[in-house]
Amino acid sequence: MSTTQNPNPSWLAPYEVRHGRNAVLEYQVNLERHEILHRLRGDLECHHRVDLELIHTRPRYYLEDLSQLGDSMGLKCWNKTVPIFLLKGPAGSQGHTGMFRPALHNYLYHRWFRPYRSDIEYGQFIAHIFYFQDQPAVLDEDSAVELVLSMHGTICSGLDSTTPRTEPEKQQWYMTRPLFRAIAIAIQGKDYNRCDSVHHITRVPVLIILTGQDDGLSAPVTFDSITDAEVITIRGKIAARMSLETAIGFIMALEEREDTAFGPQPDPVASTTSYDHWIQTDASKLGWGDEPLTGPSSQWVNMNRYPDWTGEGARYDQTGFVNGLARTCLEGSCKCTDKDRRDQQAVVSFEAETKR
Repeated sequence: MSTTQNPNPSWLAPYEVRHGRNAVLEYQVNLERHEILHRLRGDLECHHRVDLELIHTRPRYYLEDLSQLGDSMGLKCWNKTVPIFLLKGPAGSQGHTGMFRPALHNYLYHRWFRPYRSDIEYGQFIAHIFYFQDQPAVLDEDSAVELVLSMHGTICSGLDSTTPRTEPEKQQWYMTRPLFRAIAIAIQGKDYNRCDSVHHITRVPVLIILTGQDDGLSAPVTFDSITDAEVITIRGKIAARMSLETAIGFIMALEEREDTAFGPQPDPVASTTSYDHWIQTDASKLGWGDEPLTGPSSQWVNMNRYPDWTGEGARYDQTGFVNGLARTCLEGSCKCTDKDRRDQQAVVSFEAETKR
């Protein structure tokens, strides 16, 4: 019996299959209201992912500019649950190169993001990844904790003294989360140039440091819930050694605890009484009419109509540049026959792209 292969990519929405994707992109057809909402949610998911990809893999942070970080990168740092600091290892170590950062980004994204349902307005995400080009190498946990606490304190102070560069009515929705102040995650530098070195990224060892800043939390942060955490005290601060997988699960549980106690922040309904002009314009062009578009977008898509993840967010997840670089290694389908050559070519290509 012969079979016919479906020529359409899996991320195409049903209305894109029916009308043709270009017809939808060029506003040549009017869509039903549920289709418009699905289309717009996909656009927001794509914009959200691209922004995260850029800030996690391409910025060149420098310690000398750290005090001004809030002014230049505030909108990218607010509404993140925790900071992750990538540290430099001993001399001769390549550290966190272009291979590791996209792999880390992909892991965090797929661990945290729920298609259609995650609140993504105002840059919300599980973490912000910091890698400072001119940071000193750290040789032990003592110096790692000292450096991380110094960087973390300066970043929080900078954010506190900065007014969000956005419309006045939206400024109140950008905030430094209490968990961001209370916790810092450190990943010490090692050689991550080979694709097999990031394949098991969930096992990467991390150090979670408690800063002692518990203001605004429903309860102090402890490691009591993690049975395999190795709790230590360094420079008077409580910290714990664990794998990346365990650490992110721990952070997500704390995030859920705080949301249960105080409600999601920023408030999903109050913060989305209006959307940017471009998305309202797109809605009108697709047949929405003049009715104001309100959120949150996490409630726009009827998952009975759209049980599979489709749209622009799904498209970018499958075809985006960073995901393409890290996909095969993370999914265990790597077929490199000359790993050193293949991996180095990928790293050089990616790092050249980031300098453009």
